[in-house]
Amino acid sequence: MLLIDPSAEFPYRDIAIKIALSSGIGLLVGLEREWSQKEIGVRTFAITSMLGMLTSVMSPAYVLGALGGVLLLLIFLNCHSLLRDRSLELTTSICFIVVFFLGVLVGQGHAFTAATSAVFVIMLLAWKQELERFAGALRPEEIRSAVLLGMLSVVIYPLLPNHFVDRWELLNPPAGGGRSSSSSPASDSSTIACCASIARAGNITRRYSADWSTAPLR
Repeated sequence: MLLIDPSAEFPYRDIAIKIALSSGIGLLVGLEREWSQKEIGVRTFAITSMLGMLTSVMSPAYVLGALGGVLLLLIFLNCHSLLRDRSLELTTSICFIVVFFLGVLVGQGHAFTAATSAVFVIMLLAWKQELERFAGALRPEEIRSAVLLGMLSVVIYPLLPNHFVDRWELLNPPAGGGRSSSSSPASDSSTIACCASIARAGNITRRYSADWSTAPLR
């Protein structure tokens, strides 16, 4: 039988902050789902986030039990959606699980990680149409160039020898051709990938903005 340790302390101030933060995360995500006319709304998301926080404070074993209950609820939700609309609530289900684990993070004291992740989740949910429009505007050659950039910067470049390859000591591929061989291939490849990605993102954004500005008004 699982019991809470009687000697465990629950400081009032810390618990109050965790309750407020976990319920706030659930409320924000739930508001977005409520505006999108989904089955699960504000109250369910807030309670689920608080459930994750409370179980993590009590015992890790309770987290597993609560997660099982969350998964059963999602199975029931998707079965109901299939019978009614012949569709699955995949995004809402994933958000439900994420919110539960964000509550667990709050209970473990990782407030910054939970709050930042919640902001990004809400951004992805709220920008659904913009992201779909952006993905639809991408061209095949742009996708291929992005894949090639990732292969060169992440796979091929770090495998290059981190030493001079000529007898005049002029060419050191990972170090960018400099005189010092103390440069890290990982850091150099990250810099190259970052600069190239910014340039590529700027080109795509500029073309996307031009297409948006010339689109007819409805």
